[in-house]
Amino acid sequence: SMTIETQSKTVKNNVGSVEFLVKEKVTELKEVIVKAPKVRQLGDTIHYDVSSFLDETDRSIGDVLKKLPGVQVLSSGQILYQNKAISKFYVEGLDLLKGKYGIATNNIDAKNVASVQVLENHQPIKALKNMEIPEEAAINLKLKKSALGAFFSTAQLGVGLPWPLLSNELVGMRFTQKQQNMLVYKGDNTGRDIAQEIISFYGGTDDATTSFLNVVSPSPPNINRQHFLFNDAHLGSLNDLRTFKKDLTLTTNINYLFDKHTSDSYARRDVFVDGSENIRIEEDMNSRLLKRELEGALTLEKNTDDYFLNNKINLSSKWNDESGNVLADRAVSQRLNLPSLYVANNFDYVRRTGKKRFRVQSEISYTAQENRLSVSPSMFGSFLEADSMLLRQDVLYNRFMTNTSVSGSREGKVSLHYSAGVFSNHYTFQSALHEGLNAMLLSTDSLRNQFSRGEIGLRVSPGMRVTITEKLKPYFSFPVTYLLVNKNDLVRSNDSRIGYWLFAPNVYLDYPLSTRITLYGSASYSNNIGGMREDLIGYMMTSYRNLSRNDGLQSKNSTANIYANLNYRNPFTTLFMTFGVNWMNNWRNMLYDTHYTGILSSATSILHPHSAQQFSANFSVGKSVDAISSELRAGTGYICNKSIALNQGIISPFTSDSYNVSGSSTTDIGQFMILKYSAAYSQSRIRVSYNRLSPMHYFTQSLNTSFIPKKGLIFNIGFNHYFNNAIQSAA
Repeated sequence: SMTIETQSKTVKNNVGSVEFLVKEKVTELKEVIVKAPKVRQLGDTIHYDVSSFLDETDRSIGDVLKKLPGVQVLSSGQILYQNKAISKFYVEGLDLLKGKYGIATNNIDAKNVASVQVLENHQPIKALKNMEIPEEAAINLKLKKSALGAFFSTAQLGVGLPWPLLSNELVGMRFTQKQQNMLVYKGDNTGRDIAQEIISFYGGTDDATTSFLNVVSPSPPNINRQHFLFNDAHLGSLNDLRTFKKDLTLTTNINYLFDKHTSDSYARRDVFVDGSENIRIEEDMNSRLLKRELEGALTLEKNTDDYFLNNKINLSSKWNDESGNVLADRAVSQRLNLPSLYVANNFDYVRRTGKKRFRVQSEISYTAQENRLSVSPSMFGSFLEADSMLLRQDVLYNRFMTNTSVSGSREGKVSLHYSAGVFSNHYTFQSALHEGLNAMLLSTDSLRNQFSRGEIGLRVSPGMRVTITEKLKPYFSFPVTYLLVNKNDLVRSNDSRIGYWLFAPNVYLDYPLSTRITLYGSASYSNNIGGMREDLIGYMMTSYRNLSRNDGLQSKNSTANIYANLNYRNPFTTLFMTFGVNWMNNWRNMLYDTHYTGILSSATSILHPHSAQQFSANFSVGKSVDAISSELRAGTGYICNKSIALNQGIISPFTSDSYNVSGSSTTDIGQFMILKYSAAYSQSRIRVSYNRLSPMHYFTQSLNTSFIPKKGLIFNIGFNHYFNNAIQSAA
């Protein structure tokens, strides 16, 4: 005992017993420091202690996420865990933002977060727990007790030169286990792309609009976006989640974006033509893009162990337009109007009874677009037999979609799964070309499109999971679809009705080799046909120098894909590694070409069965090194493509390969300095026929140093370096 004085006596070997008189003694303990581990694992949950990764320069929880081993944050804001996109993002176990988690990662103060939890093999639907185990992980933010229930607000007023550079924010939030709210306003014209905060990273889409026309505008350079973006953006976001009863939530999300971009540049592009002189396109461009977008969603959800109910209503409306001027062979002005409307309702119901489950899913949506591209003067006068100073391309597009399915399963040593459903798509499309200030219609049939397309499909998908051992449980499925396509071309008085059989068998394996190593693998095959764009037989002016049409050919393709991922994670040593390989083979029946007459181009296609192969491999590693107070990560990748290409009517073999390597570090130097360094290098090579083009090299590095003379006072110095041998410039 630590409270008894130590005594010793020498005893002869013939003594039967010895008496000790106990004396009390106070023992002073040495100082003991208990330090929580930076990363720990409890079951399928990885816990990252935020305070262990936090430094003075970290403002939002997104800054901390970028340093966590095993976690990656892409430039778009999307979060990956061991090279796979996360499936859900929670705050205190509730999904307030429904995929637009950039609002949280960029605005929740990192100092209010106790830990970041990675939920591996996370099943968000309680009724499907232990029945369907997703491959993707989820992330949950655990707030500090002092932050729960408290209302936090932050305001920022930023002013800079050249005048007037502004960066303003007003953010309010409150999180409890029954109610959550986030209200955000941001205004910025310093080059920060605040629109990325309202991008949805969940599967599916909240907007089914598509692009038919475009303004030729400067391409973004491959550098930090804030260094070239000239914008004036305003963002408003209202998010509210309320729990009415146990497991019943109502979530409201409303976002509005006003975003104006301006850009100008000079570009020279050489189009390689096999056996001929290359075609050079030189353009001096300026453009203005104006986005005005309003979207809202209302989600009602009941999530219990016995059943799951979810209904989401989504509305999106856009009033976008883009304009620009190009100086090429002559000066050309362009203007594009892009109003659109999207309305959708999604319903999902799951009922579980013992080892059985039953599920009904339904989706219905409507999309309407009215696009108008005006070009002055016309570059296609001789081709269109219309020597006008103004051409206007109009497009009207509507789509009505439904998709309903029922599915079920019975669990056992051999678990049986089934799914059956019916879906439909109805498209209507009109395009017409007008000339002159009076917008006189060019009535030639070859310049018009007016058709409807109806698709009705029946899909059956049997599947089974076989339990070979407790860990080895491969899953097999064999989806079969019958698709009936009905086309009605009103311009050419042509109707058709054709049916197609589509197959998509696949096998998936999730095998834990040990508590640290997990193997993921899959093999799949699928065949598909082309969509409604192939019905555009009449010419459309898709840009000031491009006319596009199709020859009425139906594209068909099939794909075989095999991939394997090997993940290693050791929370105790904070070492996370991922290695993956992927092989894919595409069989296609068509080749696509672009014919050039000077800088003017027109797209076409021919029937020519062929195949294309792709192989890729990647490796990434991340680790915390306490000995040097650093967070380190590195990655490398390789990709190779082999196919054939149609170029100016000539078919040639085509190969390309590229590799990349990157690394980054964040190092704390005492209490007064923080160094952040990152670098990336990539090389790409292309070979067309027997001609090997010069390799393209790209290298970038950045160094940011933060000096902290006293707490709360930070001086930042940044250095960025870019190299790209494919770009030529002159002062």
